[in-house]
Amino acid sequence: MAFEVEVPVRHRTMWLAFTDPEKMARAVPGLTVDAVHTVPPADGPEGVAGDVVAGRLKLRVGAGGAGATITYRGTACIAGAEAHNGTLDIAVDGALAGYLRVTLGPAGDAGERTVISVVPELELSGRALEFGRADWHEAVETLGAAWIETLAAEFRDAVEAVEAEEASQADEVAAPAVVESLSNKSGESESEKITNPPVVPAASPALDESLSDDPLAAVWSGRYEKNRWLPLITALTLFLLIKRRRRHRADKAGADSSFRME
Repeated sequence: MAFEVEVPVRHRTMWLAFTDPEKMARAVPGLTVDAVHTVPPADGPEGVAGDVVAGRLKLRVGAGGAGATITYRGTACIAGAEAHNGTLDIAVDGALAGYLRVTLGPAGDAGERTVISVVPELELSGRALEFGRADWHEAVETLGAAWIETLAAEFRDAVEAVEAEEASQADEVAAPAVVESLSNKSGESESEKITNPPVVPAASPALDESLSDDPLAAVWSGRYEKNRWLPLITALTLFLLIKRRRRHRADKAGADSSFRME
């Protein structure tokens, strides 16, 4: 009654899933977990938890009207595991007694998938003996495939949630660093502005009208200032008056000489 299932989950993740007895048991369709008995690590198999899970399993055997739903009570635990080989044995005690040999192997080009093979070694008793081997093979294979796919989906979602949380935390840590980097760049820019101030074009030198050949050039152009040029205008006015007076005296002197000449 061996069967094989391939799931889109990495080998390491599936190994962690199969070595957690309680989570592994709760993923079995139709199984009700009644209790989990903790086993100290020293008393359990090496490298895995040896907790014993007690519960009830409802299993549909047979097709159509000839089939029936049977409830099995019992316990299950991990009896042994070999991580380097990817194998573990799940011991079952109850109306179905025996063990399941589970083997996990990586699959896919990059190991992104896992192939899981299950070999049941169970002894049937009671009402189970009413059904043929083919009915049991179909029932166990259907139950096993649903169990593995449910377990893989639960652990895949858990891993994705952890990865998303880690990515979010990484973004939160990176955000202050980006802000600080931008702040440093802004500080450098301000520093560069202070260190290297913008070059302002030099204004063309204004003409110094005080050195012009014509002292009244500013007056003729209408750009003089009253207080600035007042002393110069006053001096020039006095100069012209004195010159005019001297010319007037010279003219009078000439007139007198002409009258003396007879």
